[in-house]
Amino acid sequence: MMLSDHNTDEQLPGELPEHQAKELLMEVRHQTILHWNYRRLRSLPKQLLEEGSHIRHIYLKRNLLTCLPENLGSLAQLTYCYLHGNLLKALPESIGDVTCLQVLDVGNNKITSLPHSLAKLTSLRSLVAVYNKITSFPKDLCRLRSLSVLMLSGNNISYLPEAIGGLTGLQGLYIDHNQLKELPRSLATLPMLTRISCCCNSLTHLPAVTFVSRPTIFFDDNPRINYLPFSIVQQFRAGECWDPVVMQTCGCFQDTSLVNNTVHISPRRYAGDNTMPSLMLPPEISNITVATHGAVEIPPLRELCLRYIWKEKKYPRNESRKRKPYKLFNCINSTSLPSHLCELIELGPIANCEAPKCRMPIFTSASIIVLSITVTARLYIEGNIVPSVVYFCSDQCAKTYVQEVKAMVDEFSIWFRNRLEQACNVILY
Repeated sequence: MMLSDHNTDEQLPGELPEHQAKELLMEVRHQTILHWNYRRLRSLPKQLLEEGSHIRHIYLKRNLLTCLPENLGSLAQLTYCYLHGNLLKALPESIGDVTCLQVLDVGNNKITSLPHSLAKLTSLRSLVAVYNKITSFPKDLCRLRSLSVLMLSGNNISYLPEAIGGLTGLQGLYIDHNQLKELPRSLATLPMLTRISCCCNSLTHLPAVTFVSRPTIFFDDNPRINYLPFSIVQQFRAGECWDPVVMQTCGCFQDTSLVNNTVHISPRRYAGDNTMPSLMLPPEISNITVATHGAVEIPPLRELCLRYIWKEKKYPRNESRKRKPYKLFNCINSTSLPSHLCELIELGPIANCEAPKCRMPIFTSASIIVLSITVTARLYIEGNIVPSVVYFCSDQCAKTYVQEVKAMVDEFSIWFRNRLEQACNVILY
C-alpha cells in the first residue's frame, strides 16, 4: 500500500511559508535596513543569521516572536534592533555578542529579567525595556558608560542599585509605574543627567543630596511623598528649565500615617483638619534632633567617625600635612571596619549640612528644621503649602543658620510669585 505524501509540503510550527521566506531572503541579501514590523513572524528567519552580517537596522515590532536564537553574534554590524510588542519571555545571553548594538528596544514583551551579557554592549546608547515583568536592574549593567537613555517604566522593579552611578553618560532615566521606595543617591553624581521620571511608584522621599547636573524630576502619583528636602527646593530655584506652572505633583504631599523614621509636625496651613502628618526620612537616619526643642545635643560618636573617615578618604590632605593619625584613617578599608559601616561609607552621605560655611556630610544622625513652602501654581492658588526638611549636621549649626535658611525660603517665595506672574501674565494678590 502506497502512503500518501499530501502532508510533505505542510508548514512546520515556526517555519515561514515558502513565498515569504524567499521574499525575506531577497531583502536580507540586498538591504542593510530591514522593515519587518507586523509580519506575524514567530521566529527569526535562518537566512538572516546565515547571510545578514551586513545588516545595520532591523525593525521587528508587533510580531509573534517568543524567543531569539543563540547565534545572534552573527549579526556583526547590527546597531539598531527594535523588538517592541512581541511575546518574548527572555533575552538570550548571545545578545551580548552583538557588539555594535547602539539601540535596543524590547518594550511590551513578557521579559522577567535582563541578561548580564548586556554589560558587554559598550556602544549601547539606548535601552528600552518598558512594560515587561522585570523585577530588578542588574548591577553589571551599571558599567555601560555610553548609555544615555534608560527606559524601564511599567515593570515590577522595587530597587535600583547604587552602582547606577556608574552610568556616567546617562541623560534620561524613565522608571514610572514600578514599585520603587527610594531613588539611589548616586543618581545625584551623574554629570549629564537631565531628566528623571519616576511617577506612580511607592517613593517615600526624594534624595536630599544635591544633583550636580540639576535634572528635571517628575514624581507625580507617589502618595507617600509628603515633603521635599530643602536641597531639592534650592535646585528648583537654581534651575533654568523648571517651570512652576507645569511642574506636576498630583497625588503627592498627602497625609500619611507612618511609624519608622518619621518626624511629626503640624503646620498651620497644612491641608486637613487635625491630622498630624508624618514625614518619612531616609532609612539610614537613626538619630534625629530638632534644634528648637531643648538643649543642644552632640552627634553620636559613630556619626562623627563616619564624617571624619569620609572627609579623609574623599579629600585627602597634602602629603606635607599628613601626620600619623591621618595616615591611619587613609589606610582604613573593608577589612578594618565593620561591614555595616563600610556599607554606609560606600553609599555616601544621605545629605550635607545646609549651613553655607559647613556642608558637613550626614550619614545616620541629623538635626532638622521643617519649613513651609509652596512649589506649584496649583498649591499656591489653593493656599496650601508643602513641608520642606532642612538638614543640619548638628544642633549648633541649626541654631546658628536657621534665620539665614528662613530668609532663603522667603526669597524663594518671592521668586516663585514673580515667576508665576510672568508665566500667567497676571498679577497675583
